[in-house]
Amino acid sequence: MSQGTEGAGGEVSAASTAVAASPSRAAVRWRWRGAGEAGSPYLLAAFLLGAYALPFVVGLSAGTVRLDSTWFANLVSVLLGGVMQGGVYAMFALGLTLIFGVMRIINAAHGEMVMMGAYLTWVCFFRLGLDPLLSLALTLPLAFLFGMAVQKLLLDAVVGQPELTALLVTFGLGLVMIYTAELIFTTDFRTIPYAPGALQLTSTIAVGQNRLISFVMAVAISTGVYLFLKLARIGKAVRATALNAEVAMVCGIDVQKIYLLTTGLAAALAVAGGALVSIQFGFNPETGVVYTLQAFAIIILGGRGHYVGALIGGVMLAVLENLVSLMVPNGTAMVELAAYGLMICVLLIRPGGLMGVKEA
Repeated sequence: MSQGTEGAGGEVSAASTAVAASPSRAAVRWRWRGAGEAGSPYLLAAFLLGAYALPFVVGLSAGTVRLDSTWFANLVSVLLGGVMQGGVYAMFALGLTLIFGVMRIINAAHGEMVMMGAYLTWVCFFRLGLDPLLSLALTLPLAFLFGMAVQKLLLDAVVGQPELTALLVTFGLGLVMIYTAELIFTTDFRTIPYAPGALQLTSTIAVGQNRLISFVMAVAISTGVYLFLKLARIGKAVRATALNAEVAMVCGIDVQKIYLLTTGLAAALAVAGGALVSIQFGFNPETGVVYTLQAFAIIILGGRGHYVGALIGGVMLAVLENLVSLMVPNGTAMVELAAYGLMICVLLIRPGGLMGVKEA
């Protein structure tokens, strides 16, 4: 009997030793994912190189790439336009980045706030006779107050809740904003004729004046917000809350006020983006959905909650859109497919984005 017990104990001991010596499936999976994450920057770089080369390949096969001086001049103009457009994209995506970074809330109504900015600018231009840029002095304070009201009435209740809860709440808010805009302005597309001419950089290269003005304004606003977060005392409090709200509260920071400030600032950035977009493109109440998806793509490319990453992601997205529009046959219809395909592939290759922090 004792021998049997000893034999059984020996078998159990041997089995335990074998299990301890061999890595578990979870450990193997963890090591594999860690290795993949470590190698992902190189894989991502290779993918991006292929993604930006693909429009050239398609254009060469379709005959839209001609490799002459006129085409190269057009290409330079398109690239410059993409960089300028990307600056505006990045600016209104920064608001989405701020809200996610501070409160871990995905604001599905962010694009509708951009759309609201476009309509506010339209009203100021056609009803009040204000210059679209000067109208920012009126629309940005209104947007800031609107963002604070949204935070107080809706988002306070979902901070700290599962991300899906906030996503559904803001999705509902976006629908309300769309239908309200349709009720007031109808579904017709509207435009704001502002600085329609072109600026000749050389005899063959030109950029639109409205696009250049929008880019300069976007850079100025983005730089101002960055310096505010970096240097101002309350900006540092926003960054501290983003790092750890509980520790920030222990250090004496009024986290609720920081949440109000963040949502107000995000709404103001969105409305400013709407103003700058409205002097370049037509818009209607449904265009907010497109801007929401673009903002999601930008923060995924750059890294969720990463400020500089959003700037890089915005330029990357706009440049790719412009390359596809120039080189791919019927490229205007393929722009959104290229943008969201890029977003999906980046998520699969490197979920944290270009500059995102790896999650445990």
